[in-house]
Amino acid sequence: MEDVKPTVLVVEDNDAVRNLLGIIFRLDGFEVVACADGGEALDRLRGGSAVQLVVTDVNLGPGMDGIDLAESMRAIFPSIKVLYVSGRDDDDRLRREIQSGQSAFLMKPFKPRDLTATARALLEDVNEGAASLR
Repeated sequence: MEDVKPTVLVVEDNDAVRNLLGIIFRLDGFEVVACADGGEALDRLRGGSAVQLVVTDVNLGPGMDGIDLAESMRAIFPSIKVLYVSGRDDDDRLRREIQSGQSAFLMKPFKPRDLTATARALLEDVNEGAASLR
């Protein structure tokens, strides 16, 4: 029987960073769906992309930031887990998100193994109780 690879939705407005995150996740055995902004990510989710975890930059440029994206996703998929990545951690909304238990945070720059280990820890939590996004 073939192992099912977890699918991560990477939302990052910087092309080079988005591509690098995708490579890191693929090398660790993940399937990756990559989007440049929150609107594109929501469209992919509404279109039926089955993902177990969303990894998003907190600052996605003009329009929707990563926290707004998570709030919009949770209106559709309440149990979705989010891993935020950013060079700043001084946002009160981000702190509340992390305290909710449905999210984690990594400060940029981080090591690839820290990224994938944190992602897998969030997925284990999903597998122990919360339903995966379908």
